[in-house]
Amino acid sequence: MNLKSNPLLRKSMQSTAYSAEPMTKAGTWSKVFTLLLLVTAAAGTTWLVVPTIGEGLLFPLMIGSLILGFIFALLITFKPNTAPVVAPLYGIIEGVFVGSISYFFEAMVPGIVGRAVLTTFVVAFAMWFVYTTGLVKVTQKFKAGVMAAMFTVMLLYLVQLVMSLFGSGLAFMTGSSPLAIGVQFVIVIVASLALVLDFDFIASQVEARAPKQLEWVAAFGLIVTLVWLYIELLDLLYRLAMRE
Repeated sequence: MNLKSNPLLRKSMQSTAYSAEPMTKAGTWSKVFTLLLLVTAAAGTTWLVVPTIGEGLLFPLMIGSLILGFIFALLITFKPNTAPVVAPLYGIIEGVFVGSISYFFEAMVPGIVGRAVLTTFVVAFAMWFVYTTGLVKVTQKFKAGVMAAMFTVMLLYLVQLVMSLFGSGLAFMTGSSPLAIGVQFVIVIVASLALVLDFDFIASQVEARAPKQLEWVAAFGLIVTLVWLYIELLDLLYRLAMRE
């Protein structure tokens, strides 16, 4: 799901209270991989099922899973204690959305999904590397800058959505012009930097011995950003393909 509200998610996760059973890096990463596995499995199943149920249902499936995923995301955001149950359900629903939108893009540009998946994991590893090696310092100014950029992107998408309802839109948010591609590239950079904030959040909450149940919330937040990055990369690769 193209969720741009991770700052709200982080706010709901803020906890520095000592816990008898604290959050750990190993526990959090195991849940990250669990959610990633659920997303991948659901996406693969959706990809295989779409041709059998008819491509006419692709768009309703995409919109339905997007809406349901958004509802689950809001539930976890405002009621973090539901994450152990809702996060896995979100992973499955998000996988349906990822699978359907991937099928849609692949039909237009064969091979684009494989490139987008590979690029997503390369970028994610690169962000993890620069964070763990200290090449990027997560200062308060860095956090404020990235969050401001995320809110700006969210606002642009909201304006674009409202304008599209009236048959209009922001020219630089659509098409394959150099400006549109440049804007999309910047959005990809913002999504990439958001991963650094997720990595730092996990580390800081582990250090603060946050409650163990927040492992599911932290894992959920990272998956949201990872899926966002993947979708933005799909969009960027599609725009580039349209210029060839």
